[in-house]
Amino acid sequence: MDGEKINAMARQMVAADPMIERIQLRFANGLLRVEGSVRKFISVPFSVDITQIIPSGTTVRVPLARISAGPIPVPTLLVGLVREKFPKELVRYEDPATLVLSLDRFLPSFVSADIQKIWIIDGGLAVTLGKGGADLPTGGIS
Repeated sequence: MDGEKINAMARQMVAADPMIERIQLRFANGLLRVEGSVRKFISVPFSVDITQIIPSGTTVRVPLARISAGPIPVPTLLVGLVREKFPKELVRYEDPATLVLSLDRFLPSFVSADIQKIWIIDGGLAVTLGKGGADLPTGGIS
C-alpha cells in the first residue's frame, strides 16, 4: 500500500476536525510515525510511533508504542481520555493504547478478504492476503 495514498486518506479523514491542524504519516522500515499538531488554545505538536500492525481477518489492531506532545512523552493512559475524538465509524479504542479498525467498511459487500500480515516498510505498508474472493454483485453487471 502506497504511503502517499494512505497519507492523503488520513488528511481527508481529519479535515473535518478543527482541532487537528496538520497530520503526516512517515513510513520507515519497521516504524510508522504519525506527526501533526492540534490546536487547544495554542498549537501543540504531537507524534505517535507505531512499530507493529496486527491483523486478524479484516480486523486490524494498531498498538501505539510511543506518544509525545512536542518533546514531552505522553503516558498512553492519556490516549484513552481522547478516545471520543476518534471517528467511531472508522476506529475504536482498546486498552492498552490500541486502535482497532475494521476494514469491512472499506471493502465492497461482495468482497471477502483475510489479512495475514502487515509490515511497515519504507514508503508504505506491505500486506499479505490469505483466503478470500469476490462474488458478482447482486443485480449483475450492466
